[in-house]
Amino acid sequence: MIERLHKLDQRLKIKFGNCFESVRKAFLLLDQDYDGYITVEDILKYFGNEKDLDFNDLKKLLVDMDSKKKGRINYMDFSKWLGNAIHQSEGFYFRHDSIKNP
Repeated sequence: MIERLHKLDQRLKIKFGNCFESVRKAFLLLDQDYDGYITVEDILKYFGNEKDLDFNDLKKLLVDMDSKKKGRINYMDFSKWLGNAIHQSEGFYFRHDSIKNP
């Protein structure tokens, strides 16, 4: 079970990384009812043609990613979960011309 959820997590990170350039845009596109949360249904609406996405596994994964364990994630939880997958090339930038970083 844990291995299956881990594989689902990795597949979703790849899908989101390939489809979106911004965490904010991804969240806004998925949150079509503008309630401030992403649910299993929201993800399935977007990736509806994917036959390998199981509703129950996705629900368990969202409960794990949800800080309140309600099975729906807000922007903060979404960003923590998928932020690095979407912004793979971005990270902490070192400014060589900064006074703090001579």
